[in-house]
Amino acid sequence: MPAPSEFLSWVDASKDAFIARLSHAVSIPSISGDPAYRPHVQEMSDWLNAELTKVGVETKQVDLGNHVMDGQTLPLPNAILGKTGNDSSKKTVLIYGHFDVQSAALTDGWASEPFVLTTLPDGRLVGRGSSDDKGPVLGWLAVLQWHHETQTPLPVNLRFCFEGMEENGSEGLDELVEGEGGLVWRGGLYVYRVYSFFLR
Repeated sequence: MPAPSEFLSWVDASKDAFIARLSHAVSIPSISGDPAYRPHVQEMSDWLNAELTKVGVETKQVDLGNHVMDGQTLPLPNAILGKTGNDSSKKTVLIYGHFDVQSAALTDGWASEPFVLTTLPDGRLVGRGSSDDKGPVLGWLAVLQWHHETQTPLPVNLRFCFEGMEENGSEGLDELVEGEGGLVWRGGLYVYRVYSFFLR
């Protein structure tokens, strides 16, 4: 099904706002594999949760408890569960993605500061997380924003699961699925994994 022309026009008109939103997301160094950056992973969870609620998604941040990393006991970043739509005549699709990133530094070979979104001469945007996985997640946010602002019904019910430990083994995800199974996963879901390979 092709995207509505009015949606495509809205996307073009909203480009600067979308880039600004991605720039903010990239600026949050949500590195899940480094204990020193754990507060920033939680910061990213809080920010994304707030953005989802702005576009009409009913959300729940889930405390996943603690784990041990490098000899330190640390809180796992809150996962985000969300839902919009509850029409029994529509199919239900679960969107899975993550908001954490791997470490990055200029000494790793980056040509620009990895946590500053940079526009290349050919127009491509570069920054840690811009393709894996913050950019694709924010793509879904844009879709939700248009439907919310125009009051256009979604063709399916949507459920969301966003985590902050994917780059470090998805610690806590198994327990999340088991603990929230009766609330989120039931109902004959179709599952979509937010991928970024098409952006490269």
